[in-house]
Amino acid sequence: MRTPRVLIVEDSPEMADLLAISLQTDGIESDGAAEGKRALELAQARPFDLVLLDLGLPDMDGLDVLAALKADPALRHIPVIVITGRERTEDKLRAFNLGAVDYVNKPFNFLEVQARIIATLKRKSAADDAEQAVAQERQRTHEEMLRISRAVDDAGDAIAILSPEGRVTYVNDAHVDFFGLSAAELEASQRHRRLFQKPQLWDEMWRTCEEGGAWSGEVEMYASGDRLAPTLCRADAIRDERRAFLGVVLIFTDITQRKRLEEDLLYLANHDPLTGLHNRRFFLEVLQSAVNRAARGAHSFLLYLDLDNFKVVNNSLDHQAGDRLLVDVARTLRDQLRPGDELARLGGDEFTILLNGADEAAATKFARLLVQIFDESRFKEGGKSFCCTASIGLSRIDGVVTAEDALSHADSACYYVKTHGRNGHEVFRPDNQAIAQLSTEAGWSIRIKDALRDHRMEMWLQPILPLRADGRAYFEALVRLRDPDGKIIMPGQFLSAAENFGNMQQIDQFALYESMSLLAAHPALALSINLSARTLNNAHLPVIVERLLSASNIAPDRVLFEITETAMIQNLVHARQLITAIKQLGCRFALDDFGAGASSMLYLRDLPVDVLKIDGSFIRSVDVDLVNRALVKSINEIAHILGKQTVAEYVVNGAVLQVLKAIGVDYVQGWHVCEPAPPEHFFKIGLENVTLPRA
Repeated sequence: MRTPRVLIVEDSPEMADLLAISLQTDGIESDGAAEGKRALELAQARPFDLVLLDLGLPDMDGLDVLAALKADPALRHIPVIVITGRERTEDKLRAFNLGAVDYVNKPFNFLEVQARIIATLKRKSAADDAEQAVAQERQRTHEEMLRISRAVDDAGDAIAILSPEGRVTYVNDAHVDFFGLSAAELEASQRHRRLFQKPQLWDEMWRTCEEGGAWSGEVEMYASGDRLAPTLCRADAIRDERRAFLGVVLIFTDITQRKRLEEDLLYLANHDPLTGLHNRRFFLEVLQSAVNRAARGAHSFLLYLDLDNFKVVNNSLDHQAGDRLLVDVARTLRDQLRPGDELARLGGDEFTILLNGADEAAATKFARLLVQIFDESRFKEGGKSFCCTASIGLSRIDGVVTAEDALSHADSACYYVKTHGRNGHEVFRPDNQAIAQLSTEAGWSIRIKDALRDHRMEMWLQPILPLRADGRAYFEALVRLRDPDGKIIMPGQFLSAAENFGNMQQIDQFALYESMSLLAAHPALALSINLSARTLNNAHLPVIVERLLSASNIAPDRVLFEITETAMIQNLVHARQLITAIKQLGCRFALDDFGAGASSMLYLRDLPVDVLKIDGSFIRSVDVDLVNRALVKSINEIAHILGKQTVAEYVVNGAVLQVLKAIGVDYVQGWHVCEPAPPEHFFKIGLENVTLPRA
């Protein structure tokens, strides 16, 4: 499949680079042109799937570029999205009249534009596929017409003409070859009837023709060599001008190859082409049948198997070696099946087995056997030997859970095994909180994706206020998820699932782009933006931040990024390099939840952060717990010696606030200071009016 390519027509290098990087993160290639004439030259020289067009170009008006694109028969099919700062209605109307598919005003929300670009490319791809399919169908039709013409000319179909009594009066050579009978051998009356596997169909055909109609149908006929051949039989009555019955013309077409093709297509629809096992589609139907039987008392067990070291083989050798490993695995599993069991490959290195009629004892014994077999097996390839163990999750099919739930439960149990040492098996039980939590998180992962897609992820703000008069207030950007019913869901309910199931980078991207939009729209605002460990591993992050700041003319000192100690130490060297690169832009960094980790003090001197956010577990009881008060005081003093500011989180009451003032902490944050709220709340009352609560 060809990688989509976009032409970016933009005279601002910063905006062009930012759009290119945004496209690159979605696997989309791009070329840029700062002038209209150059854009037209590129469009004629290279194939593009989309044009992003600015109207304010130095050499010609962007609308004239749009007109030129749509006037060229070779280019008019390329969709064009106008991205411009011109907001005049007449420009927008002219753009749409010329053929633009969308019109976006600057400044804009990058996530929204990204979604529009992807949607447009998908529509373009679907249109291209449809056009290609039509062209292929036309070609196939043309070829079929040629084939039919040749068939008629060469008499490729078996043709026979029969008298009103059913005697053969003519057969062509193809008829002789197909049935292995000469014309003389077919002279006997009603001989054709005996060639039909079901003679009653011959009777039906003959009766229809005698009554003045035509007949056609797929029948099984005894062909040459006593082969039973699927055949398309067409029969039509021969009549004179007075409608008198003169006989029947028969045309027989051997459809053996077509039937084989149909069987092959049916096989491919239900089977994995690599291993020959049933595929996900077929297995889900089988699983649903098992659920239906379980409702009538016939219980079964479902096994979900995932290979533990499959990626090692793929990365060490190649995908062909990985395919051979999967074929070996399929053969091994097939050899262990009991009569009546069902085996399928869901995709990748994931397999499922339905043990029909098995109880838990039999299912766990079977799973234990598979684990042992894979543990003792070795896959040899390229002079190397690999041990590829298996993790197996089991779930009971008892007529209570749905097919989807059963598969999800087995998957969660398998994931539990993989996160607890691998090379083992586990049965899903609702009272096993760890596995139940994974099952719940899998559902949350889907809800997170849906919320991001449907624009139900929101950004709220919470003030971080200074305790000194010369301090500058700023706000922490906090994500919230809004359910389809309008209910706000707090991050504590879904962030763990996002981390475990790979959604954090998308959430971070939303937070980053949404925060930059708020900063661009409100010059007095300063924000603290949270970054996850996964985002810290993105080598493109410094470039993305630089382009976002430049594109919206945002002063870097208005941006502070928050990272947790855990995220920092996962890859300390890489994190330090990335933080240093972003700090060189003028942004600042804060270390969140400081003090919660046992190793905090050991590397504090070397951390390139500007702010320490003292963990809330120390803060919330600092007014009554003398040990916590001493720890907070020590952290605050050490931070100041190292030139770092401090923020106290989880300020829960006025007494805590007074102790923090006495200690000399720089900033405070918490529900006693101010609760989180949508940005509009703070903009309405005025950012300058967000102050500390009165004593």
